[in-house]
Amino acid sequence: MKIPRGMVENLAQFLRAAPLFCDLSQPSLELLVQTVRLQKFAKDAFIFCQMDQADAAYVVHSGSVAIVLINQDGREFIINEMRPGDCFGELALLTNQPRSTGAVAREKCEILVIPRQVFLTVLDNDSHLERRLLEITAERLALSSETESAMAFLDANNRLARVLLQMDQQESGRGYVTTSQEELAQRTGLTRQTVAKTLGQWRRRGWLVTGRGHIMLLDHCALRNLSGQSGE
Repeated sequence: MKIPRGMVENLAQFLRAAPLFCDLSQPSLELLVQTVRLQKFAKDAFIFCQMDQADAAYVVHSGSVAIVLINQDGREFIINEMRPGDCFGELALLTNQPRSTGAVAREKCEILVIPRQVFLTVLDNDSHLERRLLEITAERLALSSETESAMAFLDANNRLARVLLQMDQQESGRGYVTTSQEELAQRTGLTRQTVAKTLGQWRRRGWLVTGRGHIMLLDHCALRNLSGQSGE
């Protein structure tokens, strides 16, 4: 939907605080504010699918979005998570190739949709955006490399402990992790059965408490030792 007039000033402040757009010139910021659309997505709805043609970039306004990769046998792997202020889907606009990943709402979301031509126009006219895009892309590539290394060299316990600690750090204000066994399987490359068995073992050891859609970590030290992150 079109941005209501009363939201325009708040939207400008929101975009100015977003990591990718924080150094935009005023004319570029005004162009974005005038042309973005606000779209709502229900939990588990696809914002775009792998192999879709790219016609827009997106910014999370509220909620969170999982970036997923689907392999040849149909299994989904969560390779990144976008939170309010994060921009995603922009690289496919530059390569003019089908999207290499999909994006799924982890919860009810409001997403700002930036049309392809508007994003490319701002990129051409604003060198600050080019620099920030390179910096953020490099950061995400480093995170992807770390995830790939974990998949290749860590065993099931190591992977699951590391993912739970990362999610707990991201959601530190809540005191618990909002997730499911299926999502943990997607994040770690494990089967749901392996995740369930491992969580059950850790629950009996008193390392965590599980509930419907929630996990509370109780023994961070034990999980850090298991993940190989005890010195970080």
